[in-house]
Amino acid sequence: MPAVAIRLPAKGGLPQLYRLPRLIAVDGVLRGKLPAVERVIGLDPESEYLFLTTAKHELLSFDLGSGRVDTVATNVRQAVLGPDGTLYAVDSLRHVISLSRRTRFAWPQALTALPRDLFGATDQHLVGVVPQGRLLVAAADQPATVRDIAAGGDVAATRWGDLVAVASDSGVTLYDPLARRDPAFVKLADAPRALAFSPSGHRIYVARRGAPGLAVVDRYEHKELDGIALPGPAAALRLDPLGRWLLARPAVGDSAWIVDLPIKRLTGIVPTAWQSDLPAVSPDGILIYRRGNDVVAARPDSLTELGKVPNSAADLWVLTSWLPRGVPASVASTVAADSAATSGGAEGPLYVQVSTSQNPEWSGHLADDLTRAGLAARVLPPQHPDDGYRVVLGPYATREQAEAIGRRLGRPFWIYQPGQ
Repeated sequence: MPAVAIRLPAKGGLPQLYRLPRLIAVDGVLRGKLPAVERVIGLDPESEYLFLTTAKHELLSFDLGSGRVDTVATNVRQAVLGPDGTLYAVDSLRHVISLSRRTRFAWPQALTALPRDLFGATDQHLVGVVPQGRLLVAAADQPATVRDIAAGGDVAATRWGDLVAVASDSGVTLYDPLARRDPAFVKLADAPRALAFSPSGHRIYVARRGAPGLAVVDRYEHKELDGIALPGPAAALRLDPLGRWLLARPAVGDSAWIVDLPIKRLTGIVPTAWQSDLPAVSPDGILIYRRGNDVVAARPDSLTELGKVPNSAADLWVLTSWLPRGVPASVASTVAADSAATSGGAEGPLYVQVSTSQNPEWSGHLADDLTRAGLAARVLPPQHPDDGYRVVLGPYATREQAEAIGRRLGRPFWIYQPGQ
């Protein structure tokens, strides 16, 4: 699947689109000028809105199609983009403004407290952790509910906001925001420092304060699984959209440890400044990071450099599978050719491949996650000694059918034809 990078000038100006994996500039696509931007909240591909905040606490929407910039809210203290593309903003007076499908709505009731952590959830619910150890759940058509939770450190939530993990001195407590299930505590040998859910929400990766490496917790079994060895303790964690790669920030020094999650192995280290946007792995599996004054694209498995944008490290970057409708067909086809790992020739039987791994258990979990999402996924066993376990949808009779299914996924995919 194609993926692109969007560069936002730190001092304001015209955004620039880059084609991955080689960071090749695509001119004349993005229009309009932005003011100086402090942080990126997120990009909603359906509405084609990019949401940003400024140093003056303004929340802006940038229409990627027209180049129009609008102010969504002012005096914003927290903002988040939910899993369905709904934007939530909380201002200094605890008022909530939401934006869904280009419709702005001011909630009639203010929140009871200003959240220090904010997450968007399904069914347009807002989930937050407020000071003094309380979990807040709110919606536009009902008053907020607040309940006590274990006061702790780092907090993380699943992509859908259906589970919140809270770190404490002795382990991790899991909370259902809607209280449909009782809280569950998972005791760990060392105090957790940072948390991150897998994209499927099945696992929680835990950086430990005193011990090197990561602990891995199963959200359903409520137990610790095999850990991941690292050179030292980690202070922050970041996963790619598919859960194939994990980036860990060392507790000391400016660098990123790169972990291949299916095999649970450290594959490389890059010296880089760790900021809110980068380093990161793009939807098509390319590592993007700052190196001095430049931004570099590389393969995460070998660190082979694929492209570089000089003198761009001071700017903000957005990595996305969104493609502008105005991109010429020749550019889009080149993106697909660069990003796709495989391609087929003759028609059928064809599969939509979403992952390949040497770890059959990891592939099975991913197939189960896709099945629970309503997709007919399965795992194809290796055909050759160097082959992997492929997670696929299908088969389909024609490439056109397979690509139509793949485009609906909203995630990277490849067309796989056995024997090719």
